[in-house]
Amino acid sequence: MITKIILEDTGQDFLWLRVDEGGLVVEAGPFQNEIWKDAYIPLWIVKVGQLCPIHKYPHIIMGFLKHKVVSIRKEKEPKK
Repeated sequence: MITKIILEDTGQDFLWLRVDEGGLVVEAGPFQNEIWKDAYIPLWIVKVGQLCPIHKYPHIIMGFLKHKVVSIRKEKEPKK
């Protein structure tokens, strides 16, 4: 199962993150996928209306994005 986190639009180039069950970002979009892919999001503390927690070594260590979470939903993984 993949979790899709939708972020508030404050003018940034990415509006959503697709995260696997282990918390690893597998895709970000619509832009900046190459920047956010492989970041870690602790899914158990992500809450709608709060800033999105994220870890992207070496630039962000136990930090938060400057964008609030608008929605969190489960998606089926695409067939490979």
